[in-house]
Amino acid sequence: MPPTTIAILGAKGGVGTSLFSANLAIYLATIGKRVLAVDADPSGADLHAMLGMGPPVAPYVAPAPAFGSESIFSRLATALDHESINMLPPRDPIEGPISSLRLMNGGLSEPHRGSARRSSLRELEGRLQKQDADFAVVDLGSAASDAAVRFWCGAPHRLALTIPEPNAVSGLYRLVRKAFALAAFDYVTDERQQSALHVSFAKAGYAPAPSDIAALVQLEWPELGHALEDCMRIFDFPFIVNQARLRADLELGDHVAVAVRRRYGVHLKYLGYVDHDDAVRACSRKRRPLLLESPGSRASRNIEKIARRLFASQEGRRDKEPWREVPAGSHHDVLEVERGATDEEIRRAYKRMCAVFDPENPVTFGLFDDEGLAAARARIDEAYDVLLDPARRRPYEISIFPEPPKDVVEARREELPSGELPPAPSITPDTEFSGALLRAVRESQGTSLEQISERTKVGTSYLRCIEDEEYDHLPAAVYVRGFVTEFAKCLKLDPEQVSQSYLRRYKATMEGNRS
Repeated sequence: MPPTTIAILGAKGGVGTSLFSANLAIYLATIGKRVLAVDADPSGADLHAMLGMGPPVAPYVAPAPAFGSESIFSRLATALDHESINMLPPRDPIEGPISSLRLMNGGLSEPHRGSARRSSLRELEGRLQKQDADFAVVDLGSAASDAAVRFWCGAPHRLALTIPEPNAVSGLYRLVRKAFALAAFDYVTDERQQSALHVSFAKAGYAPAPSDIAALVQLEWPELGHALEDCMRIFDFPFIVNQARLRADLELGDHVAVAVRRRYGVHLKYLGYVDHDDAVRACSRKRRPLLLESPGSRASRNIEKIARRLFASQEGRRDKEPWREVPAGSHHDVLEVERGATDEEIRRAYKRMCAVFDPENPVTFGLFDDEGLAAARARIDEAYDVLLDPARRRPYEISIFPEPPKDVVEARREELPSGELPPAPSITPDTEFSGALLRAVRESQGTSLEQISERTKVGTSYLRCIEDEEYDHLPAAVYVRGFVTEFAKCLKLDPEQVSQSYLRRYKATMEGNRS
């Protein structure tokens, strides 16, 4: 069975693809997987250095003394042959620094031994199918050629790297556009639509913004435009931020995801960051792998966390798209808040969005021009002004959140007729409140979620998540505490007991998911 490919691609040179690829391979090997580390960087194969392995070096023959009769060339002729002086990488994998880990040079930066030309990624893909391993960690470097992006998009697991620099962030956006272009051509199977898509991309340039090309195509080919919208919804682009130093760097990934969602209309999957750590340089100077020489360093722990997130199921917290029951393009959507958001939540959301679209934030570099950035900030200001003004918010919400038909509302309230209410559960001072228990109390009182939402101003989606214990859909713990407290008050329960016991379950589950 061929190995599962993990493709690593950089947004620009120097973002650390070799470092991350080498240590990801070591991590997988240490947990019992058979791993093949593949160096496919066309600009220079140096993955061996990050694995603590030396490059191939021709043997050295000391020169003869000046007074000797034997010349240096005659001594060399007896000590060397064509095989010994060939420093090109071998075609077959070689043993790595630990058991169950091997290194294979892709031959993209220089030919293999016995070959006069460099290999291609297409050849490498065929060779990988014949290897005996569980995983193949492929370092594609930072040369984002069409072939490299196509290989990256086709890998079962993939990861893009950037660093907190404007040029690197702009390079990440370029990768997003290229990857979407390839995904769009793969998604559209109808020949007529493929032909129209080629024409559209040729007119707009090879890699336009996904939202732009979808809007333009929809004017002339509505069906193709809808297909591109579907492709935007399922587009998958995992990335991380390397060399994070400042607090702003730690927030960069989330800011990038927000800005790209606003400008390109696609959802990026941010998997975390790797701290800038002096241990990385120290291990490099010692020619020792980071995870083996300094496993307790910050960077090592970051890499392990990202590896676990990379292989997490689709139920993982960071794998989910933003989940808000608000119309697209509404003021609530612009600030990323729910309908029942409090004034404090709106202020926090406004502050966050202003930070994302700050002209000095590297996130905006290569994504917005001056006019576009000013328009985005004006849209944020407008949403903030409307939602924070009760006189304007109420009419606006009535206009975009049409009330359901009367019969629907009555049907919801008649789900639990007063004569058929279930018995109230037994509650003591030591009762641990779960979501199921809260639902049982509510149903025993004949109260609907809509009624509680109307009293507490907490969205029904959040209330439903509290009852179902879908913690991944809930906000930070401080907000959950407030929601649960208001929930308890409506049910005439002890708010302190309910919030404390529920938060214990919430925190225990979230910590378990992160570990």
